Amino acid sequence: MAGFTEQGLKLESSVAGTMAALLPAAGPVGAGIATAIGGVAFIMEVLSWMENDTTIPDALRDIEKQIDGIIFVLNLLDERMDELVNEVAKEANRGTNRDLLDYLDEIRQVHLAMQAPSPDIETAVRSANASGITLDKFLRNDYDIWRWTDVVAKEVFDPQTGNTHGVTSLASNVFKHLPTLPVYLMAVLTWLAAREKVVQMNARHRLDDDAGRIARHLAAVSVRPGFDKYGDGAASSPHSIPENIKWQIRAFPVASDTHPVNRVCRFMFELRNWMNGEVKRGDHFDLTMESDHVLCTVNPDKLGSPSLEIDAETECGIEVLQVLAETLERVSNAGTVRKPFVGRFSTEETYAPACLYVIAQNAELRWYRNEEAAKPGGSKEWTGPITIGNGWGEFKTVFSGGGAALYGILPDGKLMWYGHDGYFEGTGSWRGVPIQVGHGWNGFKSVFPGGEYIVYGIQPNGDLIWYRHDGAAYGGDEATWAPGVKVGTGWGGYANVFSGGYGVIYAIREDGVLERHVHAGYLKGTSEWEPRAEIGTGWNGFQAVAAAADGVLYAFTRDGRVLWYRYGERKKPAAEGIRDWMKVKEFKFKGAVRSHPVIKGTISQTDLKPKRFPGLAQLPDSAIPVEYWKKRELIELKKHPALADFVAMTWEGPVEVMRGMSGFRNVFPLMNPPFRGPN
Repeated sequence: MAGFTEQGLKLESSVAGTMAALLPAAGPVGAGIATAIGGVAFIMEVLSWMENDTTIPDALRDIEKQIDGIIFVLNLLDERMDELVNEVAKEANRGTNRDLLDYLDEIRQVHLAMQAPSPDIETAVRSANASGITLDKFLRNDYDIWRWTDVVAKEVFDPQTGNTHGVTSLASNVFKHLPTLPVYLMAVLTWLAAREKVVQMNARHRLDDDAGRIARHLAAVSVRPGFDKYGDGAASSPHSIPENIKWQIRAFPVASDTHPVNRVCRFMFELRNWMNGEVKRGDHFDLTMESDHVLCTVNPDKLGSPSLEIDAETECGIEVLQVLAETLERVSNAGTVRKPFVGRFSTEETYAPACLYVIAQNAELRWYRNEEAAKPGGSKEWTGPITIGNGWGEFKTVFSGGGAALYGILPDGKLMWYGHDGYFEGTGSWRGVPIQVGHGWNGFKSVFPGGEYIVYGIQPNGDLIWYRHDGAAYGGDEATWAPGVKVGTGWGGYANVFSGGYGVIYAIREDGVLERHVHAGYLKGTSEWEPRAEIGTGWNGFQAVAAAADGVLYAFTRDGRVLWYRYGERKKPAAEGIRDWMKVKEFKFKGAVRSHPVIKGTISQTDLKPKRFPGLAQLPDSAIPVEYWKKRELIELKKHPALADFVAMTWEGPVEVMRGMSGFRNVFPLMNPPFRGPN
């Protein structure tokens, strides 16, 4: 068998590899098992059957068909054990395989009891508790039922002959997804079906260790937000089933040549699945280097997961385990598999979407929109990816200046402007041709946007320079910029600096501490700052971090997950007494403030008078609702002491809002353009 283990030893024989080869040979039975592991359709269908008393038997029948197929394949696997050349490996693996067959027998006994005509409550309770005991066996002794013995070989040098020869040995207790995972899936689904029957009989109190069992298996099928298989320390150590699977599937960038050709290095990814020895290559990409006289190297930490890696994880059950995690989370919160009814009620509480641009490894420009991005708990509703352009890999930096204005800095320092009219809907509608609007921008240590056509540059000495591109709405040229102004010092030591707009600037230090700065003078380029605040730690472990408006932060892990965080204001419980809280939140609250007994009379007419920001350019832009301008007009009122008892700055997250995002070169948010005030 081709392939190697994580220690670099040649993998001679593996149970996971043998079963993977058996599945196609087993015909429709094997195909059904592979589909149950690598796709979510089977799991979703079975779970949907459980949502109705009359269709639980259908769920049990679907599960039983899978069980019969798994037993057939495990018996074939038992026969193939004799192919292992080592007797110790043969017996160890055969013993584990037969334990799985015993577990399947126990699961089938539950099915027989549950499918009896009109099972009574005693039978239902007994079946649920029995299936729960079987299910817990999969988590015993550090997942011992998931661990198998491989036969490996290594080259040994013989000093007497001067030759090398292969020596076989055993690698014991190696975690494998096959053949255990399909059996575990059937055990979980059987327990959920039996348990749901008891819940619908209003006898949940008779379930043994119910809350503990839910918590144990929820943890077992979940991936910790901070897990990083490529990292160091505790964060890289796998604890759960999906973490163990992910840990043994790795992708490494490989250069096609030692040196660039015409300054271009060609790379590909090599995928290694240490569970079955599989090796694949693909996901080619190019990188432009400084010259032809450097080595073709790339920092893998900045690349993220290629599609090869994500596809391999999906085939090995990561998506299916995620569905189980979401189901168990619902069971933990609601006590039932059934999805709660969510009625639609009229409300003024709305949250704006956040749009993201992603430059993929193949230099495609892709667009995403996260609906209701700032709502409590985050939003998993996404539009995209939509490919809106190609050839974006030549830039050193790409960012949104606000609205349709996109900027790219070329290696020679030219600043190019692009007009993306499809910025909100994700269409490939571009305005004319790119326009050069600056030069010398490669002299900055980093450049980032502040929104509303504001751009910041950090000089090598740490000075922070403020710019405003007054020609951003239509492109302009190098003369359509407000003069650059130094608005800060000491910015050169940060690992990453970026903005969420409205003067909020985040800075990640080399030690992972996240700082929040508020540039109160961002509109006019004055050196007015609120006190700096350290608001988090551990932020240096992500592939990338991007900010959206209203305190939303997206952290991109190296294994393709997008984690949502939010640091910003939420109403305190005391604020529930304010009538029409949404009007307070949106700063359209004259009536609510005056009527509230606590703050009535403490806010004057002067406070309520709109702030027009006379220095702000009034640029026509029909895409900007007037409501946003109204929010901005009274932005200072938000800081009024009378409201301090009703709002508080608070952290939310992490929440996984997306998974399976393949590696990318760059990600950046759509920034807001300047607000157009009413005449």
